[in-house]
Amino acid sequence: MLRHHTSRLRRASAGIMLAAISSLITGCSDGMADADVAFVSAGTPPQFETLRMYGAAPDNVAPGGGAHVQGGLRQGCQAIIRSAGNEERVTVILEGEPGIPFDLDVTRTSNGWNVTSNGLTPPSTDPVAFRTRFTHCVNAIRDKYAAEPAKAPFK
Repeated sequence: MLRHHTSRLRRASAGIMLAAISSLITGCSDGMADADVAFVSAGTPPQFETLRMYGAAPDNVAPGGGAHVQGGLRQGCQAIIRSAGNEERVTVILEGEPGIPFDLDVTRTSNGWNVTSNGLTPPSTDPVAFRTRFTHCVNAIRDKYAAEPAKAPFK
């Protein structure tokens, strides 16, 4: 009877440990402070339906050159912009940004913005660097889209 009791206790302990570990992993995968989430929500233009930031190979890599060896990944930025009932995907790669690129997903919901960073590389622990790169990304997308006057919804 003691053996059965120990086995049950061991299974219960294992279940509690698994739940604790999975909640830690879920909590750490986001890696974003509430202030950064508020900054992203306030800084995302209303014309954007989604915004995604990710690590991307530089535009000027020669075939077989290996982006990782020749300077690493760059910050890629992609937005889906709604204008006059149409959706258009706009992508830019920030070539001159120092630091490691990060993953960020911003999606419009019925009650605001959903901001997550569940990718391989969460935003920097340096809020100034994170906010600067986010702002550069949004501005680069707006500038690229505004370069075509017939499309530009930004005033």
